[in-house]
Amino acid sequence: MRCEGQERRGGAFSMGPVVWKQCKADATVMLTAVQNGKEENQPSCQKCWQKALDFGITITKAVPIEVKNE
Repeated sequence: MRCEGQERRGGAFSMGPVVWKQCKADATVMLTAVQNGKEENQPSCQKCWQKALDFGITITKAVPIEVKNE
């Protein structure tokens, strides 16, 4: 499962318009986050989870994603 984190490129002090791209890492945890008064579940990698905390997003629950070997 792929991480649902979004990364911003371009904008204010760089050339070109703002472009949002989805993180390319595999998700390791399912986060329940509160943003703009709404609670959402999203798969996340460790890096994007830390970014969310750094930006002040409230994480109410974190459940590890189990990887099944076939």
